[in-house]
Amino acid sequence: MKGQVLIINDDKAELAAINRALTEDYRCVLAMSVNDGVKYLASNEDAYSAVVVKLDMKPLTGLRFIQIMSQNNKIQTMPFIVTAESEEDTELDECFELGAVDYIAKPFNNARVKRVIDRNLAVFNKFKIAGAATETAGAALQSKYDELKKQNQTMRDNQTAVLEALGTVVEYRNLEDSNHVRRVRDFTEILGRYMLKNFPACGLTEEKIKIYSRASMLHDVGKICIPDAIMLKPGKMTDEEYEFMKSHTTKGVELLNTIKDTWDEEYAKAAEEICRWHHERYDGKGYPDGLEGDKIPISAQLVAIADTYDALVSDRVYKKAYSKSESFTMITEGQCGVFSPEIMEAFRQARPEFEAVVDNIGSTESLKDDEGDSE
Repeated sequence: MKGQVLIINDDKAELAAINRALTEDYRCVLAMSVNDGVKYLASNEDAYSAVVVKLDMKPLTGLRFIQIMSQNNKIQTMPFIVTAESEEDTELDECFELGAVDYIAKPFNNARVKRVIDRNLAVFNKFKIAGAATETAGAALQSKYDELKKQNQTMRDNQTAVLEALGTVVEYRNLEDSNHVRRVRDFTEILGRYMLKNFPACGLTEEKIKIYSRASMLHDVGKICIPDAIMLKPGKMTDEEYEFMKSHTTKGVELLNTIKDTWDEEYAKAAEEICRWHHERYDGKGYPDGLEGDKIPISAQLVAIADTYDALVSDRVYKKAYSKSESFTMITEGQCGVFSPEIMEAFRQARPEFEAVVDNIGSTESLKDDEGDSE
């Protein structure tokens, strides 16, 4: 099927000359004004392969036609070619800047007119084919990306379920509240959001907060390695027993290292940081490495205060639960170790949400203790 060319020219002789040059290989549609040319394109733009427009016309010029096509975002849909008195015409440059691709100077020569149309259509069609191929490839890549993203999310969801199950096993084995890991997870996420909002320089992002909160569920996995005689002892531990208990941080890392190659690298790194350093303190008096200040990863700092708060509001084999208000005061007054000033400020702001988690997840004796509080 022949390509169709729209020729816009108010000079009948020129119109006929261009038509003769192209009629053997193209179907030509003739328009004698810019307005007619605009109407023809508007009625069926896809019908045309190229447009040839005379520059010097009245009342609307070829330049005005090119401007209209550019404003309507039509200039890229096919080759727009201008006819001019000579290549010195000052309006040619403006036409090219707006998107016209070539010009034909007078006097018209059949071979030259046809050559200009053939050349520009060939180039345009190559770009069109390449663009279509790129679009197809892009769609295929997007589809693959969406599929991988879905698979990755499924993997992360599965990892979360495994993390929660492992954490719950530890709590059941300790004869403690099985909701402990869920509360610590939620406390970590809440605290992370307040840190991100108030202290953006801390380096947190929404994605990191999700990773840290999920990885927090393995903070005490090393307790699996602690003997029952120590783990379940109702009274005060001896110094030797306490030192062994503290090893749950490093033993947990050893356990995680046996499976680190089977799960997401970011989760593995976060879980290792949290497991090893969630008992470090900002003044360097924590364990196992005595890290000080911001040498403690932010992931471990978040979980440290989350774990401390939940330990206070929960029953343990060695103590009864404190009330929510007592627990808040004990942390803010420094009775439970030193945390960073930023973490403490975030904790103060997050207090209502922390207490809502205690009320909504699981049951502890501390719920009764706070009834009637005027806090």
